[in-house]
Amino acid sequence: MHSSELPARRGGLQRRAVLRGLAGFAGLAAVGPALAACGDDSGSDAPGAGASGVAKGPGPGGYKIDLGGYQGPELTSKPVTLRFMRQSYSPEVNDFFTGLYTKFSAAYPNITIKEELVPYGDLPTKLKVYVASGDAPDVMMGRNDFTPAYAAGKIALPLNGYFTDAYLTDIYAPLREAASANGNLYCLPWDNNVEVLLFNRDLFTKAKVAPPPETTNIAEGWTIEQLIDAMRALKTNLNDSSVWAMASSTAGNGGPGSNYTQHESFWIRMMGDPAAAKDSDEYKTWAGVSPDGLSVTGYVDSAGSIQGMKNYQTFFSEGLTPKGVVPDQLTAGTAALSMDSFSVANLYQTAAGKPKFGWGVSPMPKGKTLFGCNSSDSPIVWAGSKNANEAVALVAYLCNDANRIGFARGWGSVPARASLITQMQEYQGQQQQLAVALAKASSGAPRSVGWFDYFNAMNPAVKNIALGADPAGTLQSTAKQVDGLLAKYR
Repeated sequence: MHSSELPARRGGLQRRAVLRGLAGFAGLAAVGPALAACGDDSGSDAPGAGASGVAKGPGPGGYKIDLGGYQGPELTSKPVTLRFMRQSYSPEVNDFFTGLYTKFSAAYPNITIKEELVPYGDLPTKLKVYVASGDAPDVMMGRNDFTPAYAAGKIALPLNGYFTDAYLTDIYAPLREAASANGNLYCLPWDNNVEVLLFNRDLFTKAKVAPPPETTNIAEGWTIEQLIDAMRALKTNLNDSSVWAMASSTAGNGGPGSNYTQHESFWIRMMGDPAAAKDSDEYKTWAGVSPDGLSVTGYVDSAGSIQGMKNYQTFFSEGLTPKGVVPDQLTAGTAALSMDSFSVANLYQTAAGKPKFGWGVSPMPKGKTLFGCNSSDSPIVWAGSKNANEAVALVAYLCNDANRIGFARGWGSVPARASLITQMQEYQGQQQQLAVALAKASSGAPRSVGWFDYFNAMNPAVKNIALGADPAGTLQSTAKQVDGLLAKYR
């Protein structure tokens, strides 16, 4: 075998492993023929390679409707139905999307859009089931932490050739990198996942506990030790069983172990340091996976990782936060603190969302470093779509300036592109500038083609730790489990 053939064979093995993983997760015996035909294992993933056959159309401003940064072919005049699977938002935001579909179909009356709404935490599972069946929606809401799997499994269509360079470089660099593999964009970042520490100022005043610092300097937040000390003081001084120091997680479907990437991984990865020596415990704690993405022993069970989970377990063992799902605690006034998306802070500033208490926002606490995870919603176009141009154009339309700004104002999320921030007056305030600073400093999830397996093994491990399992033993056994799951990608 010539050396030039090795990358192609490697990619083929990874792809088949990804598909087997999907089929096994979904409980299916085989992967459908539509997926098997969606790409050649030997294809290159170099910049533009996957989309080099995309014919250029008139480009921005040249279509029947504003398709944002789209520069692909004009859309077909034949009857087409596009299926779009996404999470359900509030009724007002769902109505916003319905209005966008109406405008799109008015410009292209031959294109019908059918959407399927599923609970947010069920999206990864639903996507896997659809892909394994070989009959997936044309557009599915994915997440950029799964990008290596989308690429290796030929699940998502590479998008570079469909968009102008100006549009792609407008996406915040850390977010663009997290949504890319081998130089090609596979997910179109939907918004920027910026996690912050929100707090009820009135409860802190009542408990006579100093609140976390309100600052635009991301390095000036609390340490993890200061957070835990404040939570203990809040519990003692409030002395009210109906009020908690920290709100129950609202990530995923809620509660401990519901979303390792966007929630619990903070407590581990903040105990590491990306600038440390590559063979150090500090670096491995932050990296979360070996350089080839195929081993986690020594990483997820490092000394720093174990300490991170010990800190996390303290929240539950000392009764500082609920052990189950309790929705809307911060808004209801029954929690003093909440680790939450900055979208909540944006909504709190609206007339309709203004809470009945004084509130503030602070950077997430630091361990050895400040860690911010940019894993966020990112629609993908299924590689097996029979209407790829139209599917990409729909996503591009939903992500044009006006529609993204409208969504950001309705849902409160932080836009994924720098130019949108400059267009929004509301992002000139101090709290919003903190969000922008955090977005620029965020990092992606550990890069592994087997992130589906990794993610789903860590969730129950984290929950078990929250409920009292030994952090060291649990992480060590989970590391072995994940290594076994990742072995099929070798």
